[in-house]
Amino acid sequence: MANSKNRDSKKNRIIAAALKLFSQKGFHGTTTKEIANECGVAEGLIFYHFGDKRKLLLHIVKNFSFAIQAQKVDEYLSGRTLEEALVQYGLEYLRFLKKHIDYLMLIWSPEMIQDEAVSQEVFQLIGSIGSAGGSMLKQGMEMMPAAEGTYEVAMSMLTSSIFLYFMIHYRFGQNAFMYDEESYVRKLVQLLLHGLYGQSQQN
Repeated sequence: MANSKNRDSKKNRIIAAALKLFSQKGFHGTTTKEIANECGVAEGLIFYHFGDKRKLLLHIVKNFSFAIQAQKVDEYLSGRTLEEALVQYGLEYLRFLKKHIDYLMLIWSPEMIQDEAVSQEVFQLIGSIGSAGGSMLKQGMEMMPAAEGTYEVAMSMLTSSIFLYFMIHYRFGQNAFMYDEESYVRKLVQLLLHGLYGQSQQN
């Protein structure tokens, strides 16, 4: 049991070190030796756990996703109105972005944008977030059905707006927007629900 925990610990340290260096120096500008030195493990452990540097990169891209949290539909909706559930969802997404800034810098870097395999993984991750969030919205509005795909588009708009808010804050500082995080997310949610309820009444 202790050996298993130790292996997992070293594997996680490799992932964290690789993510940090890839985001700072680029994938091609980082060597496996530098990753090993950064996390204090033997270089051979990188090949043992991941095969090679490329597979390590793809592992990182696949496994850092908000989609897992987004799938907790019942947890968000339990004991909350739909508006409050969406606000909590939005705030958790914002916390996720803050926690994984190195990941964001990596996947949106010019080097990774030109990488077809990475771009395909990122595209699928974005789709999975929209799909999972859309399921929550659909469940919360079950008495007001909307046209096919409406909920997924609505949740994509919500997360995209939060992502933009985060990136502007990250680049220009906390005073870039007049609204604090919760106020901004709440206003987005209110606009989203107002639009959906309006569309439902028209239908």
